Amino acid sequence: MNIKKILCAVDFSDVSERAVLYSAEIASRYDASLHLLHVIEYLPGMDHYLILALPPQEIYQKLADQAEDKLKELTKQIQQEVPVEYEVREGKAFVEIVGKAREIGADLIVIGSHGKTGLAHILIGSVAEKVARKASCSVLIYRDKGVQFEMP
Repeated sequence: MNIKKILCAVDFSDVSERAVLYSAEIASRYDASLHLLHVIEYLPGMDHYLILALPPQEIYQKLADQAEDKLKELTKQIQQEVPVEYEVREGKAFVEIVGKAREIGADLIVIGSHGKTGLAHILIGSVAEKVARKASCSVLIYRDKGVQFEMP
């Protein structure tokens, strides 16, 4: 197995932050670089709300600034172990993750799973599942041992 570039999707949940540490460990073992990506999803209909105190683009910029600060903090924790780069993008999470993986020539995508099932899974969908179906490289779906998945 030849892993030189790892992309880890980060949504700042506990499970995704642990997935970052897991990714860093894999990167360290394979002497690979680690790329962190956070995607700010577009809010449907956001541009039609005239009552907002801030225009949608300003809201997205504030979210991007906050995400970048959080990614810097995560990077500080692991940059002694492996080379780390990070990026914040806007769009559909699975599309941006798959696109970034192709851009950098990722050998592996690591993404945390929250274990949503039933109605939550149908309404929200699983980013991890979509990434696994669309990615052109291997996808490792990280989940905590304590997460209990419901079987239909």
